Amino acid sequence: MPQNEERVSFASPYYPFKRIVNGNLFAGAELIPYKILMYLLDLPDSFGYQPVDDNDRPRVRLIKLLTYDCANPLAEPLPTPEQKLSLLFNGDQPDINTDEQKKKHPFGYRLFMQNVIAQSLIEAKTILKIYPGRILDPNDFRSIIGLQAEIWTNPNLSSVKTTSRDRIFDIECALRDSLNMVDISGVGLMHFSRNDGSFNGSENLYANSGECGRVIYFSTAWSSGGPEVVNPNYQH
Repeated sequence: MPQNEERVSFASPYYPFKRIVNGNLFAGAELIPYKILMYLLDLPDSFGYQPVDDNDRPRVRLIKLLTYDCANPLAEPLPTPEQKLSLLFNGDQPDINTDEQKKKHPFGYRLFMQNVIAQSLIEAKTILKIYPGRILDPNDFRSIIGLQAEIWTNPNLSSVKTTSRDRIFDIECALRDSLNMVDISGVGLMHFSRNDGSFNGSENLYANSGECGRVIYFSTAWSSGGPEVVNPNYQH
């Protein structure tokens, strides 16, 4: 090391090198899909909040459309908190093949934080996957984190007695209404506008085995190791 070069402290996480610019950090960003899904589950909390079975609420419509494979899912009761949580994929028990597991997950796994899953998991039922997509960095201090929401179902389940008679698009509408411009703690403000993410939008998806679906691209802004602070008077 040259005599005039400053030695890096052993305490530095970048030792023996220097981090020249104290720019954007991504610690905590890995929890974004989980936090979004937990918000969408609309669970009771320690403050006394209890979800209401009201189809005018978008998260109620969303969870019913995901849970029930019958002709009119919105006419079914709101799933219990335990039933909602049972929809989350558990990588420690990927296969539901015992009576005990089937009792614990009566509707199977339907909510995923991963892009790639076993094809058998999407046959004959409806699922939602939310995971990171494209990430753009306008500068060294700010990132636009793209998120992708994939909705899949068997075509035989797609036509339902709801407003559009299309389960896939019904779910997309409920998902948009649940998330758009909502400021989720630890995640940030959810954006669906292309002004906020050049990749934002939605399109159809098709699988070789016959499942049909849609993918929705949305985004949030991340800066200095956390979501950007939202101005309460924010106007887009």
